[in-house]
Amino acid sequence: MANATPRPQRQEFEETVTDGTQLSWALRSVLWAYDDVQQHVADLMDLSERDVRALEHLMERPDLGPADLALLLGISTASSTVLVDRLEDAGHIRRQPHPEDRRRKQLVVTQHASDEMLANLRPLFDMLKAIDDDFDEHEKAVIESYLRKVTDVYGRFTA
Repeated sequence: MANATPRPQRQEFEETVTDGTQLSWALRSVLWAYDDVQQHVADLMDLSERDVRALEHLMERPDLGPADLALLLGISTASSTVLVDRLEDAGHIRRQPHPEDRRRKQLVVTQHASDEMLANLRPLFDMLKAIDDDFDEHEKAVIESYLRKVTDVYGRFTA
């Protein structure tokens, strides 16, 4: 199970890198903490962290096929096939014909897997909602604007 203390490599990295703003360091901490969240959910569901990431992608974008998933996870299509087979055998996803392209398969998260994932994440969602409630509408708008701009920058950086 993941813990909340910084990993030694992270601490060394933070001490070595001298550029970046207070906000960017806080954001890095959030991203690293989310890695721990994914590992925790993986442990709860008896899956790998990559399996959880795959389920998250499929829950967010139900039009994905195995090749799309490979691209999003940064793995080969052969590895994606193995991952999809494993998730399908475990009852977490099912393959079905793509509604618009007969040559493609669409990967659909089963209701059971969706329910389990959301049940495991519900305490986190509740804690995040409590944080949201600490801010007024103007503050929320500023925070949301910042996060959307960061998302855009990350997208442009990786394009």
